[in-house]
Amino acid sequence: MQVIFNEKSDHSLGYPVAIALGMFDGIHKGHKALIRRLKEIKRRYGYTAMVYTFKQHPLSCLPPRKAPPQIMNLNKKILEFHRMGVDILVLNNFDEGFARTAPREFIQRYLLEKYDVRFIVVGYNYRFGHNGSGDAQLLIRMGKEMGFEVVVVPPVKVGREVVSSSLIRKMIQQGDVAKAWQYLGRPYSINGQIVRGAGRGKTLGHPTANLDIGPKNIVIPKFGVYLTRCNLDGQCFWGVTNVGQNPTFDQSGLHIETFFLDYHGGELYGKHVRLYFLRYIREERRFPSKQELVQQMECDVAAAKNLIYKMFKV
Repeated sequence: MQVIFNEKSDHSLGYPVAIALGMFDGIHKGHKALIRRLKEIKRRYGYTAMVYTFKQHPLSCLPPRKAPPQIMNLNKKILEFHRMGVDILVLNNFDEGFARTAPREFIQRYLLEKYDVRFIVVGYNYRFGHNGSGDAQLLIRMGKEMGFEVVVVPPVKVGREVVSSSLIRKMIQQGDVAKAWQYLGRPYSINGQIVRGAGRGKTLGHPTANLDIGPKNIVIPKFGVYLTRCNLDGQCFWGVTNVGQNPTFDQSGLHIETFFLDYHGGELYGKHVRLYFLRYIREERRFPSKQELVQQMECDVAAAKNLIYKMFKV
């Protein structure tokens, strides 16, 4: 897959393309339906399959900063599009100047003047142009005028609910990672580097790996304890992860600490890992003593093992 960053005015392609437009945060089941439609067009007509999106959320450049936390970081998004068989991924820079672009100017200047556009594929609620003034119906009319076909993909539902990034974001923030998994089509995950913590886990009999996610604007699950799965050095391990502030020890800030149930290797410091959130176990709370905390941690491990058996028959 070819990835084009910071699209320049002189960039162009001379062969027919079908383009999918959208923000694609999380690449959830609704987005996947759109990409499937794009690939159907590719198979039928032989057109190159392109996704045209942005490096940052459109709201990130507008004061006050209203950009929602992201479900998927850029590197993961690129990997997912590659895995899905997209031929070209354009990651344009959404800044204040671009935000003032009128709907027709966006289509003409950024798409038609650069590419031999035969199809444009969008979701049912797609908006584009200054203040989101363009919609799918306008795009259909423009297609008839300018010589390209428009495919509008209907909403994808799980039960009676329409799958959307905003809904999935809310589920994760409420701790309902199991339901978010259904809507995403895979468990919600975050990645980062394992760093040294306070070292209390070893003294409590449950040594933990502390994940530093850096200054990323990503969705943080509701504070609490989760059953997790960790991708580490090409292997996967079960974990019990606490997301929160360690109130028993009067700490502040964000702490993401995982006790691995089946890891027996050496030091983990400095390793980069991806942590998948599978089930919410309980809320984070303050314990009167270390002994009561240890007892609860043992209960958490037992609950996690029970979930693993019920879910995966391991």
